Amino acid sequence: MKIQGNGDLLGRMRIEQPAFPATPASSGFEEILKESMNPTPASASATTSGGAVSVQFRPADPVAAGSVMERLEGFLDLMEEYRSKLADPRVSLKGLDPVVRSLEKGRDALSPLLGTLPEGDGLKDILNQALVTTEIEIMRFRRGDYLPA
Repeated sequence: MKIQGNGDLLGRMRIEQPAFPATPASSGFEEILKESMNPTPASASATTSGGAVSVQFRPADPVAAGSVMERLEGFLDLMEEYRSKLADPRVSLKGLDPVVRSLEKGRDALSPLLGTLPEGDGLKDILNQALVTTEIEIMRFRRGDYLPA
C-alpha cells in the first residue's frame, strides 16, 4: 500500500507568531501568591477583596528534640537488648529474630527524623550512628554471619 499526496502539504505549512504580547500581564493568582508568601498579620490577611481566601504558607515544624531524644533512647535500649541476647549462648538465632524485627521497625520509624534535625546537632550525629550500626547488624544477622560453624 502506497500513500500519495501528502508531500506538498508539509511544504505549504507555515507557523504564525501568536497575536498576544510577549510579556504576560500580571494575573490575580500571581498577586495572591506574592501576598501569601510575605508575612502579614492575621487581621490583614483575613480581609481580602472579592471574598478571596488568603493562604499563609509556613514551613513544617521540626520535630521536638525532646521527642526525638526519648525515641532514640528507647531505640538504644533495644540495641542493647539485642547485644546482650547475641552474646548469650542460651539464646538461639530464632530467639533473636523478634528483636531484629523490632530493630527494623525502629530503624524505619527513626530514619525520617534524621532529616528534621539541624546540621551540627549532637543528637543528629548520635541518631545517624545508631541507624548505621543497626543497619549493619541487621545485614549481618540476615546474611547468616552468626550461624554456628
